[in-house]
Amino acid sequence: MVGEASAKSFVPTRNGSLWVQQFGETAPGIPPVLLIHGSTIDGSTDWAHVVPRLSTTRQVIVPDCRGHGRSPNPECTYSFAEMADDMAAIIEALGVSEVHVVGHSNGGNVALVMVMSSPRLVRSAVLQAANAQVTDHLSQREPGKFDPDRVARDSPEWRDEMIAIHGATHGAEYWRTLLELTVAETLSEPRYTQDDLALVRTPVLVVEGQADEVNAPAGHGTFLADSIPGAEW
Repeated sequence: MVGEASAKSFVPTRNGSLWVQQFGETAPGIPPVLLIHGSTIDGSTDWAHVVPRLSTTRQVIVPDCRGHGRSPNPECTYSFAEMADDMAAIIEALGVSEVHVVGHSNGGNVALVMVMSSPRLVRSAVLQAANAQVTDHLSQREPGKFDPDRVARDSPEWRDEMIAIHGATHGAEYWRTLLELTVAETLSEPRYTQDDLALVRTPVLVVEGQADEVNAPAGHGTFLADSIPGAEW
């Protein structure tokens, strides 16, 4: 867990609501930080070690993306564009003019879509283990990794984590649906070209681990950093 929230509630989006926790206090001249979690987990799980440090000096906003954790997903959809729109709706519903966005993995893809689609809301963005394109490496690797039967057989601890995080809201077998939704979008989006990314004017930091087996082999991080003007790597 990430500690005691200063506020937590369901926040309305365009076509539903998301579970959102807020930590720390607003600070004059310092935009809040919006933390977007990665695939198959939730905000509390992904950011447990980060929130206590950030929230000492600023407000931190930690949502569960639709269909994750406590956030509903009545139409059982999963797209980075829809999630980016959800994040924009949260920012506006909370009465915030702009945020620093930090996204991890698929959450980094959501953050990237926000930079492209809602730049006025994003003061800066940290794209951690994100990708701008669907490469052959992803297409070959991800279907097997996210196959529910393989997970049940070879990675029961991952299955049990998903049940613990999502089961109370979505049902004990929802983890299978979540894996299927996740891999379908991961193999479809995003598909930004160098010309698309050259239009970005938001300050961006790209973070990618050298041992990241998903992103490093195909050079996703360097593609982002090389294509976005002024991006730091």
